[in-house]
Amino acid sequence: MQSGLELAADMAVVGAGVIPDMLLAQKAGLQIGERGGVRCSSRLETAVLGVFTAGDICEYESVIHGGAHVRIEHWDVAFNHGKTVALNMLGRDVPHLEVPYFYSVLAGLGELEYVGPAYEWDEEILRGSFEEASFTNWYLKDGFVKAALTWGRSGDLEAARELIVDGTPLDERQRAALADPSSNLQTDIR
Repeated sequence: MQSGLELAADMAVVGAGVIPDMLLAQKAGLQIGERGGVRCSSRLETAVLGVFTAGDICEYESVIHGGAHVRIEHWDVAFNHGKTVALNMLGRDVPHLEVPYFYSVLAGLGELEYVGPAYEWDEEILRGSFEEASFTNWYLKDGFVKAALTWGRSGDLEAARELIVDGTPLDERQRAALADPSSNLQTDIR
């Protein structure tokens, strides 16, 4: 470390290049958003007419998230941005309506998957068990599902996407069903 502090460790993880280089975008006169990406509309078009963004650099107005601007760095998000941009370049005038998804395979231990994003939440509901390495952690804000993080429970992701898009607050019965691994998320939450 620059300060000279030494830490004992078996392994170190370094995140390099995690801040996008926005110099070209800035010199081109594109607006940079609060999350560090090129700010654009729900159609993924910048403030410069006919200039679109996709991928890590894209900070877009998310219809799914009530107009909040989101930025996600993952290839799956970039892939889906590309579809929306292509349609809009062809004049279709469609908003980007994919719920952001990303995953990470962790050193052969398993796969972490996430839909959302939840930049803030006031409630977490655990479905499953950390100890058994099979869980979904639900993130809610004012009763609305904002995101879900899974490990070993990929089957919960489709219900999570639907609940995020639906945008209806959950009552106590529905919250209990989220927590119960034996509940059917397609029928017990509706």
